[in-house]
Amino acid sequence: MQVYTVTELAGYLKAILEGDPQLRDVWVSGEVSSLTRSAAGHSYFTLKDAGAALQGVLFASDTGAEHLDNGAQVNVHGRVSFYLVRGVTQIIVDAVVPAGLGALAAEFERLRAMLEREGLFDESRKRPLPPFPQRVGVVTSETGAVIHDITNVLSERYPLVELVLCPASVQGESAPEEIVDAIRSLNALGGVDVIIVGRGGGSMEDLWAFNTEEVARAIHASHVPIVSAVGHESDFTIADFVADLRAPTPSAAAAAVTPDASALGADVLSMARRSGNAVSHLLARMAREVEAQVGQMHRRLPDIPTSRQRVDDVLGRGRAALTALLDNRKQQTAGLAAALAALSPAAVLERGFAVITNPATGATISAVADVARGDNVRATVRDGHFDAEVL
Repeated sequence: MQVYTVTELAGYLKAILEGDPQLRDVWVSGEVSSLTRSAAGHSYFTLKDAGAALQGVLFASDTGAEHLDNGAQVNVHGRVSFYLVRGVTQIIVDAVVPAGLGALAAEFERLRAMLEREGLFDESRKRPLPPFPQRVGVVTSETGAVIHDITNVLSERYPLVELVLCPASVQGESAPEEIVDAIRSLNALGGVDVIIVGRGGGSMEDLWAFNTEEVARAIHASHVPIVSAVGHESDFTIADFVADLRAPTPSAAAAAVTPDASALGADVLSMARRSGNAVSHLLARMAREVEAQVGQMHRRLPDIPTSRQRVDDVLGRGRAALTALLDNRKQQTAGLAAALAALSPAAVLERGFAVITNPATGATISAVADVARGDNVRATVRDGHFDAEVL
């Protein structure tokens, strides 16, 4: 006989309850009673109907406490557990919505609140779309009107872009997994600048694949910016909140991810005109500045003709002064020559004088005392000389 301790049996019950996949993700509808709230903000209550009661706890970090009130009819989402300390089976609730909501609406609110708490909807993480994409990925059905509409818009607005379709079911049980695989494939492909995830309108059931947690997390994990275009303008899905941009329709998404080629052409022409005008104005301004600089240079340059005239004047005055100086010097030289000529011995001899010398020594006899009676002397006159004896 096997005997268990209380702890062992309670642990076994806890493992059984928490190991059941169906009990890990369950919605329960009932009336709230015995509601209490702790100082930390946790809510403890009993969920009951006519035949049974179930203990529940909603922690402060989870969603929907405002819908809990004694007597309120609510739908709660959570997982079934076994509280060992008190030996109580309870549901740990992560979302509470009013019972009037349908099951899908309640699940939508639960998932929306959970992902919002995790930050998947934060505007700060949303990325801008590339202004001039070269490749646009599309995740949608390959047979629906969506791909046709997107193709038409892209070809009209921006024919330079390449469309890469990664087909996926957009409705039915396999749709979430196919959408996730398509997003991952386009990320792995490389060279895709932006991805459009979309489908046409429909009921909440039809659009439900885009309200699933796996699709939301795949959009969040994408390295490529994603535009969500699910349903009509009035339809909102979880994918819309997570995507980098929500477009009201697939056609609007195609317009959002590409520039308008005709508008670009007009912009280019306008820019060309503005550039031409700017260049013309710049050249005109530069020409005026050059003219002003040349004018300043001319004003600062010397007056060459005047300078030439001044040089000619100076040279003329120099030549005249030099001529006058030379004439003066010539006159002075002539006067000195005449004076020298008048003082030369030849001139004296021309006037009838003679020069008496000692023929033996050539010494000039200038006084009577220089000779004696009987000395021979030589007399030099104008046209020659002769010898004589002193008597």
